[in-house]
Amino acid sequence: MSEIMTHLKKMEEVAAKSEDVAAELEGWERVLQFQGEGVKPFYITIKDGKLKVSEGTYDNPDLTMEANYETMLGMLTGDIDATSAYMSGDLKVIGALPDAVKFRTVIEIIRDEME
Repeated sequence: MSEIMTHLKKMEEVAAKSEDVAAELEGWERVLQFQGEGVKPFYITIKDGKLKVSEGTYDNPDLTMEANYETMLGMLTGDIDATSAYMSGDLKVIGALPDAVKFRTVIEIIRDEME
């Protein structure tokens, strides 16, 4: 299992127990696809106040984020700011940018609870 997937599974566990994450996700249903150079494709399904991480490619995601392995891992761990990565071209977002911003907020809540 890649370091990205290991980190995602930990985040998924924390999110499942978090009232703050559930509140942030309430009423928001999306499928977010992640891919890029060196990244084994994965997607996150957000539904009913929960998020589920799955390996592979989703046929028609609401949002796709593309970045190389280092950038993707850094955004998940907090070592790389997603906004800076987007502005520098290291992160490409296909779909509604507000969804990417909301997901960044969710990831920040999860990271805070992991500390």
